[in-house]
Amino acid sequence: MEMDQTLCRSYLTLLRDLNKCLEQLSQLAQDKTDAVRQNDLLRLDEIMKQEQAMTLNLRGLEQKRLRLTAQLGLDGVPLTGLPARFPAALRPQASQDAERLYQSYQLYRSCAEVARNTLECNLHEIEKIIAASGIDPAQAGAGYTAPGAEPPKNMKTDFRA
Repeated sequence: MEMDQTLCRSYLTLLRDLNKCLEQLSQLAQDKTDAVRQNDLLRLDEIMKQEQAMTLNLRGLEQKRLRLTAQLGLDGVPLTGLPARFPAALRPQASQDAERLYQSYQLYRSCAEVARNTLECNLHEIEKIIAASGIDPAQAGAGYTAPGAEPPKNMKTDFRA
């Protein structure tokens, strides 16, 4: 039984879209690492917002991938086995797109790991500084507000509005 060429092309387009998304997430992870190393919390916050938006985009692409996989009868087929299941005319493109996606995924995992480790190291340093000042970090809580402190008036929200 020959696979639907249009669905196959749609799947390959989806793989390229996933690749672009992973490349963008890799760049954001690198930017996050840089922001942490430069102690730039505002930039870190902005990067994390962008990362959250990209993650939602990735989730949507994954839903589309699951639908196309089911339509093409590729459930359970690993990325490396994809080209062999495609029509002969599309195998070279399927092989190229699958390999690019795999490499982008590996790069993303590496960048995300570096960002995570950098964040963890800096958080440990902050805990040491807090402990050195005589405060038990485990008892300090989140540290966003001191007892009795209130946020500035322009940061308050009137929920009755």
